[in-house]
Amino acid sequence: MVSLTEALTPANYDRSFPSSRQRSLLQAALLQQQPALEAWQQWRSQVDIETLDPESHHLLSLLYPNLVRYHVDDPHLGRLKGVYRRTWYANQLLVQSFKSILQALQTIQANPLVLGEFALVSTCYPDYGHRPVYQLDVMVPRSQTLDAIATLQQLGWNTHIDELKPGDCLWKPLTFWQETPVQSTPYIQLNLHNHLFQAAPQPYTDEQLWVNAVTKSVSDLTTSVLSPVDQLLHLCLRRNQEPQCPIYWLADAALLINTLSAESDWVRLVTQAQRYEIILPLRYFLSDLQVVLPLPIPDWVMPSLRRMAISYHELLEYNLLPDNKLLLLKAQLVRLRQSWKGWLNPQRATTL
Repeated sequence: MVSLTEALTPANYDRSFPSSRQRSLLQAALLQQQPALEAWQQWRSQVDIETLDPESHHLLSLLYPNLVRYHVDDPHLGRLKGVYRRTWYANQLLVQSFKSILQALQTIQANPLVLGEFALVSTCYPDYGHRPVYQLDVMVPRSQTLDAIATLQQLGWNTHIDELKPGDCLWKPLTFWQETPVQSTPYIQLNLHNHLFQAAPQPYTDEQLWVNAVTKSVSDLTTSVLSPVDQLLHLCLRRNQEPQCPIYWLADAALLINTLSAESDWVRLVTQAQRYEIILPLRYFLSDLQVVLPLPIPDWVMPSLRRMAISYHELLEYNLLPDNKLLLLKAQLVRLRQSWKGWLNPQRATTL
């Protein structure tokens, strides 16, 4: 007999994530005072810092400032400091690259919206040394997509693109690359979006991302950045789409949650999760986080997410075996029909 909880568990949900070592590292990097020091000692006794896996190495930039904050004395502190400084330097180079992109898009009135890793660093991390950035993500309105593509190509960014008509939706972000020595890699990836969440009416859904955006400075350039609520929802969506969730996404989510200080932020998070049909990804992401970290999640949030009705489409999309192609196609057709209804009936816009 399958329980209701198991029946509503996404097909790619990993109950062993994160591992005990990963939990200790996350706690050492994110907790305060004695709990952080105890987690550090536990993690330090279990691993060899010289041979860390890439995901754990990513978190060293966040771990180092926390150890310094609590006056930890360890022979490896110099190595951790070097990781933090390299991260800060590499991100500073990316800032200059991203600034030129945003300036060019602002010049053609494309109204760029920063999202992804750079949005995280700009909103919930203390400085550019705390988190490596591996790619740049920017969103423009659908009506400005072709102009944005042409502008990026003029700046020397390369892409492979099929025929695209004015107003077409990029169901997946369009990937650009440019030869560069930053972070000792042959290129930096730039992702161009004109679509993020799916909800009818779609034009209204897209517009609200700019309405709720926060204003930040990127090297003295004022620009719009995806709001923390929308960043957290986007992270949940990405986690469900990725076969293997990086452990540092838990750190990203935890720091985003710490920025949700108002009750209205949580109301909007839960409401939008229902509207975007990502209740299950949000529920399980928050559950994973609560196992690892004591986070300021209001008492009513998890019970509300458990009581919410799950749409037919969400049940199809998030609870299928990976090889069930027929039902996956059915879920996509349900989503497409909802999108058509939104375009044909714009007066159905809500004020969520």
